[in-house]
Amino acid sequence: MKHNLNAYRWCPNKGAGYLNACIGVFFAFCVRLGLQPHIEEALPLFFFQINTIVIAFFFGTGPALLSVAISIPLISYFFMAPFGQFTVIDSRDISVLFVYATYTILVCFLVEWLRREQYNAKMAILVSESRFKLMVEGDAKIRELIKKTPPPQA
Repeated sequence: MKHNLNAYRWCPNKGAGYLNACIGVFFAFCVRLGLQPHIEEALPLFFFQINTIVIAFFFGTGPALLSVAISIPLISYFFMAPFGQFTVIDSRDISVLFVYATYTILVCFLVEWLRREQYNAKMAILVSESRFKLMVEGDAKIRELIKKTPPPQA
């Protein structure tokens, strides 16, 4: 099947996705901050990754990348030791943030690709159904014409 060039339009309202990305980061931040006394430095990325993947699924790569961009400074400031301050970033911090960014961005692009293919499949079904209806209607019209024409005289 020919590739649908409008597949990037699978999400009808990307503008709302950017707002939802900001709201999602806020909720992920609040949940993580609420759990901070109990889990301290463990799982600094977990809730932010879940948020970003959900945003990618519903709104696409753009809002998901915004979510990553907002999350990285929040994670490094609030949830990596020393807490509540930006200090010299060591190699451990860089590796954690690099893994978070690359893993999440990769998942976002894969989700985007799958959603576009899902959109292509839906469009193919709609086109196939409309072509079938046209074919049935055309067949019925041809049968009517055949019935109305007089038989050939010999």
